[in-house]
Amino acid sequence: MIADKDPYIQSAYRQLQFISQDKQKQLEYEAREKAILDYNQSIFEAEQRGMERGMEHGIKCGMERICKLQDLLLQHNRFDDLARSSKDADYRQLLFEEFGI
Repeated sequence: MIADKDPYIQSAYRQLQFISQDKQKQLEYEAREKAILDYNQSIFEAEQRGMERGMEHGIKCGMERICKLQDLLLQHNRFDDLARSSKDADYRQLLFEEFGI
């Protein structure tokens, strides 16, 4: 039996045997396990919502930065910089710094 080889499994097995003999203890155990699962699921879902909102916010801010840079480059007739910045992320970062964006 696996429980004989692993002390953690052996301990859990003994606890399960003890709990299963008392119906009230069994119900309490199941309620506690359900509460833990529900809590873990709610945390997981909250993290997922947070990541989605963070991604949406990041995309929106990034788009606003790029649009502002494009607008400034167009205002200053820097068409070559505009074309290069659309393909070169390092150069685009330099332009962000130059314009304080």
